Amino acid sequence: MKIRIETTTKLGRISDNLRQQHKGFREWDLVASRQDHKTIIQILIDGRDPEAVDVQGQALPTLVYLAREKRPQYHHNFKAGAMNALIRVSSRISNGPVILNVDCDMYSNNSESIRDALCFFLDQEKGHEIAYVQYPQNFDNITQNEIYGNSLRVIMEVNRR
Repeated sequence: MKIRIETTTKLGRISDNLRQQHKGFREWDLVASRQDHKTIIQILIDGRDPEAVDVQGQALPTLVYLAREKRPQYHHNFKAGAMNALIRVSSRISNGPVILNVDCDMYSNNSESIRDALCFFLDQEKGHEIAYVQYPQNFDNITQNEIYGNSLRVIMEVNRR
């Protein structure tokens, strides 16, 4: 995996060899643009497959790549549209009780963040009242004078007191 990432970074694109290995990449070749394409769905790991295990032999969860249909004449509703598409796909593929939505431009520095989010759902007293857990977004390299409130200064200042 490390070599694949380094090669992709060096080339500035997915290598031809890697593109041929994955159906999802081939489907993107047929796309007119990022704003005008059909739905692309690829089951990367099928959690129902007994062969889908990690290096320690533990079962892996289902992992699906979804690029929802977008057409210039229709509003795609940004994240709400993505969540709706994710729920519809999940109900057909796994019908699991939990959906993890990860944006391509976000990351977590805490490997336990998923487990921490699940703790809200598993809480004995309030878990049945919770339907959605959202972590705040932190942005790197924000200027002193940024005007969009991305620094979450008010929230961070309240928490420090």
